[in-house]
Amino acid sequence: MRPRVHVPLTASDAATVSLWQRGVIAAWALVAVAFVAYASLSQRAELKEQTAAKDAPSCMQWHQAASGAVMRLAQSTLDAELRQINDAVFRIRRARQNCEEGWLSLACQDYDAVVRSVPGYAGSIDESLFACERMPGQVGRRTGLPK
Repeated sequence: MRPRVHVPLTASDAATVSLWQRGVIAAWALVAVAFVAYASLSQRAELKEQTAAKDAPSCMQWHQAASGAVMRLAQSTLDAELRQINDAVFRIRRARQNCEEGWLSLACQDYDAVVRSVPGYAGSIDESLFACERMPGQVGRRTGLPK
């Protein structure tokens, strides 16, 4: 191998190289910030998933009870009860979203309203299922109640 011949850079070439080096350093810094932000956001998402998984049994029970109420409404032949289906489905969708976001008290209230709107159905389920006051295991978490 032959030794390299060093050629001195002109002032404009040195400025171009320096500008390029600063750009590369800035790009790497931006990548590092992106990794740190992603790591912190993914930890929050995992915590939210764990919380949702812990609350899922009560939400699932509420959803099944409310779905049974809507099924009973859909089987009805009365026009007044058939008109209630739209409101019941809206409340179920809102309650499901509230469960996913951790607002269990609001979700419970919506599910309870759906079940109570069906004549004769509310008495056929366990009343303690919709105890929407401060539920156990919710200390320090969002309850949906104004402060």
